[in-house]
Order: sequence, then structure tokens, then C-alpha cells
Amino acid sequence: MQPPAQPPPPPQSTRSPQQKAAANPSKKIKVFKALSYAAAFLIMPVFGMHSLATGKKRRGLKHHFGWVPEVKKQPGQKLVWVHALSLGEVNGAAPVLKILRDKRPNIMIVVSVTTDAGYDAAHRLIPFADHIFFHPLDCWPFINRALDRIQPDLYVLTDTGFWPGMLINLKERRIPPMVFNGRISQKSQDWYQRVPWLVKPLLESFAVICMQSERGRTTIQKLGAPPKRVRIVGDTKFDALQIVPEPERRRIRDRLKIPQDGLVWVAGSTHEGEEKICIEAYLKLRRKFANLSLVIAPRRLERVKEIANYFKKNNIQFVLRSELDPRAKPQTYIVLLDTLGELAKVYSIANIAFVGRSLIAPGGGHNLLEPVAQGVPVLHGPYFENIQKTASELKQQGLAIIAADDQTLFSSIRALLGYPEHLVKLRAKAEAFIQEKRGSAVEITKYIVAILK
Repeated sequence: MQPPAQPPPPPQSTRSPQQKAAANPSKKIKVFKALSYAAAFLIMPVFGMHSLATGKKRRGLKHHFGWVPEVKKQPGQKLVWVHALSLGEVNGAAPVLKILRDKRPNIMIVVSVTTDAGYDAAHRLIPFADHIFFHPLDCWPFINRALDRIQPDLYVLTDTGFWPGMLINLKERRIPPMVFNGRISQKSQDWYQRVPWLVKPLLESFAVICMQSERGRTTIQKLGAPPKRVRIVGDTKFDALQIVPEPERRRIRDRLKIPQDGLVWVAGSTHEGEEKICIEAYLKLRRKFANLSLVIAPRRLERVKEIANYFKKNNIQFVLRSELDPRAKPQTYIVLLDTLGELAKVYSIANIAFVGRSLIAPGGGHNLLEPVAQGVPVLHGPYFENIQKTASELKQQGLAIIAADDQTLFSSIRALLGYPEHLVKLRAKAEAFIQEKRGSAVEITKYIVAILK
């Protein structure tokens, strides 16, 4: 990681003629706002009825329409609104906000999320936040209402999922936005390049843009971000990683009823179709490694029933994590993880890990750092656009392997398990790699404090 850079100054309160001109929306922006109003009137009844009928998005339904918690600030008190899309983004935001709360307890912190998993994670990892709620839909009336109720002094995005309606409204209110853990996927880049009239003015309104990599910095500058406001700061998810100590690893094996000296493969964050591939590979691996257990953790818990039915239909013996008998003796078997929040620690008992949403197109990938933080080499499929930087770094270190298909997945795991001395070396290398990457959260916090002064 490069040494901390001097935080750029926040936008000045006195506007130049160019700034005043930029504050006047173009005709296209006006059309965008008009369409946003129209969309709001259509979305509100449809979204509401669908939510009530299906149960999806029912939690915090009013938040989606801008009825977020109304914040009461003390005179002169600053407030930062941090948006963390889902579980991964919450993990990245947590270490930053913990440092901010410890260093500047007078700054109010509110956190918004988009998914139920993110909402639960925010309550678990950021319990000190003054408010946690679902982000309003990006329609002008909803955003306007939310900003009236919160009145932030700074709006912080994690990752780089831009919300045009929100950013236009922030610009008109002269509330600076910033972003950290920034990255731009090829798909997003292609879309942004189609609407430069929208993207460039919004990027110019950011107080600071903290990207994860040089590639990200180059890309976002080409899209219109002012170079002097773009920084490479790394990924705060490294700061969020917690290494599980050896005594706790033994207790986890005991809770899962897996032998202490047995081999373990953890397949985490799997998506539809990937469980079948993993099971077929596992059954073949058992012919050589009779003491190999498999823990499968689907990304979405609502798929547990579907996976369990597949196991039953094919006479595959397994046990649900929630149904494990504490009095049972340890054995070699398949455990289907149907509990929330355990996967990160369960990786610590693995000899090898696979991370899903990567074997079947379109994929995209999930967090490879959680197993690596526990000293576990990780496999992933060929579809990993969302995690390219991390995957590339881990591959260079020999800590990640691309399994192009089911046969490669099987042969790669067989080779690794057959070479235990190499696994020991990889564990030490993984721990050193994670330690070297820590520190971004401290630098991000300095930027936030500088902007709020």
C-alpha cells in the first residue's frame, strides 16, 4: 500500500462562475429528473403491492420511499451518511466507521443498505451507528424526502455503484459525496461511457474518490473524474478480516462434528448449479481421501431446501447444520450450512476452499479474502469479473486457482490435498499477504474527517 496521501480539500463554499454554471442542470438532466418523478408514481404502488404479496423487500418498506429515520443533530454537529450495498460492502465499511467513531465520537453516523443480508450485517458489525435503514429507491421524490430527514454533511459510497438521482440531488444541495473501495467493472464502464453527459458532472462533484487499484484510477479518470481528487487507497475489507485462533478452530470442528484430524473442503457462497458440480467432485475425491468432509454454504439461505431435496433425490447423505446433534460423534460427511453469519469462521477449519458465483456464467465472483485470511488456498471458477483485482493478486501469490470447469475443480483439489507440505507453506504465505494489505481503513477515515472540517 502507498503511504497516506494528503486529503484533498473539500469543495469551497464560494462558487466560481464555472461552478454556478455546473449547478444549473442541462436539458438532459431536467428530462432525467422529470422521468424520475414519473417513475416514482408508477413504482410506489407496484413496488408496494409486490412487496406485500411476496414478502420481498417488506422489511423497511417505507425506507424505500424516503421515509427513513428522521435525524436530530445538535447545533454544529456533523453527520456522515454511508451507503453499503450488501454484506460485502458492510464488511468493508465496518472498520472505517469503527475508527471514525473511536476518533470522532461527536460525528453522527447513519448507514443505509439495499439487501436484507446487508441490513442484518450492519446491525451485527456496526451496532454503534446512530441509525441503520434501507436506502431509498433512486427516484427524485424518495431521495429528496430522505435527504430532508437526514440532512447529511457528507454522503459516502462504498464500492462504485453510482445512484444518479442521489448524486444530482446532493450536487444541488452542495453536499459533498465521496467513495472508497472504488472499482469499475467492464459492464459498468460500458454503461457509463454511453451517458457522459450524466456521469462526468457527477464525478466532478466528488470530494475524493478512493479506488482500489491503478486500473480503477485510470478508468474513472477517463470517465471524467478530476485526477487531483482520485486516490489509490486499497481495499478496507482487508482491515475487516478476523483471523480465527487455533483453539476456536478446534471448537468449530467439534460443533460441526467433523474429526479434528480429518480433511475439510468448504464450498462457500455457492449459486444454483454449483452445488451439483461440487458434490460430484467431492464423491470422486472421497475415493482417494476417505477422511474428507465437505461443508456447503449457499449464498442465499432460501435455496437450502432446494439443495437438500437434490441430495435426497440422489441418495446423498448429508446433515443440516441446524439439525446437528451436540451429542453425536465426529464423522466424515457433508454438512449443509443453513445458518447465517458462520461461513467466515467455518473457512478456518478448511484445508481447501471454493468460492461460488464463479463456475457458471454470468457469475461475477464473491469474497475470496475470507478463506485466504484463515490461511486457506482458494479455488474459483472462470467467471469472476467483480473480483478481478483480488483474484489476480491471489493468483500471483499462488493462493488462488482458477477452476475452468468441473474436471479442473476436481483435479486441482486432488493435487492440493495430496501435497500437505505445500498446504502448510500456502497457509504461512496467505497470512503474510493479508497482513501486508491492512491499513486502508485508517487512511479513509482521515479523508472523511478532513472533508467534514
